[in-house]
Amino acid sequence: MGQKICINCIIRHFSPAWYASVMGTGGFANVLYLLSARMSFLKPAAVALFFLNIFLFFIFIIPWVGRWFLHFDKLIEDLKHPVMSNFFVTMPVGGLILGTNFFIIGKEFFSMAFIIILGTVLWIYGVALALIFGVFVTYNMMITENIGPEFTNYSWYITPVASIVVPLLGNFLVKAYATKNVELAKLINITDIAFYGIGLILFVILSSIILGRFISHTMPHAMTTPTFWIILGPIGVGTVSLMGIADASKMMGLISIVDGIKMISLIFWGFGLWAFVLTVIITIKYLIEGGIPFSLSWWAFIFPLSAYTLSAYNVFMYTKIQLIYWYTVLLAILLAILWISTFIKSLIGTLNGTLLVPSESNKK
Repeated sequence: MGQKICINCIIRHFSPAWYASVMGTGGFANVLYLLSARMSFLKPAAVALFFLNIFLFFIFIIPWVGRWFLHFDKLIEDLKHPVMSNFFVTMPVGGLILGTNFFIIGKEFFSMAFIIILGTVLWIYGVALALIFGVFVTYNMMITENIGPEFTNYSWYITPVASIVVPLLGNFLVKAYATKNVELAKLINITDIAFYGIGLILFVILSSIILGRFISHTMPHAMTTPTFWIILGPIGVGTVSLMGIADASKMMGLISIVDGIKMISLIFWGFGLWAFVLTVIITIKYLIEGGIPFSLSWWAFIFPLSAYTLSAYNVFMYTKIQLIYWYTVLLAILLAILWISTFIKSLIGTLNGTLLVPSESNKK
């Protein structure tokens, strides 16, 4: 590091968006592990990412919690911001994704009893914080006057994503408790359905607002390019969660046939093709016009794409169409390129301090 940066400065300026790296790394780990069923050489990388994600989640807790006690004024400033406030929910979402890592990858290293207990804790606090931050963000937007188009972008989708992610972990828990505690399994299943409804309806409502902004006003600065990829988050997670909810609900006796619900999830996934192509074209446009400067927002490339890749894999497992499998592989290759690039740039930015505190704070 070129300059020494105090721990207090790091805590004061710690961005809640850092937990997007936990979401993205966890999603990428799940993608590689599932694909390793056919390509075994991917498994060591998936395991390495799993343990890296554990480290990232717990190391970020220190400054994330520290801000609430040491720099509450700065935290409130971020909470009231129409864009930055959306990123606070990445912390509980990161925990939910980490919980899925344990069920998918961690079963080879930890006892199932431990995984179920940890998963339950992560799910409960994920549900609580997703609801608290989700309601607060909407309320804050309603009472904030004159939110200009410059603040309107796809980062607003992060709140719906948080609610839709709840069933990702919840579906694992329903299966785990189905034979041990049926009442708890049913409660988790119903809660998952409720949160899926919250996220889906918010996604639909916000879509018209955000798309209207891009149609009626000039395009934002190139630095916001990664946020365009966030649209793939609710689509990808929405597909996987709905398929899981169908199976979990049938297990709980709430429905007798899952095919209808899974057909709806396939339709939802199909919308992702339009969103993916549009996002790629917009990204290429910015690259041609001068490039995309690196910032912490680059992690917005990762989780949405990992979610969409996982949804493609789930659609393949349901339909057994080989073309969809190879589409999944192509998405995974793009995901790997983006994750490696973003991780390296983030590591460099952390070591030289540029991502830890604003440049003017380094001088103090």
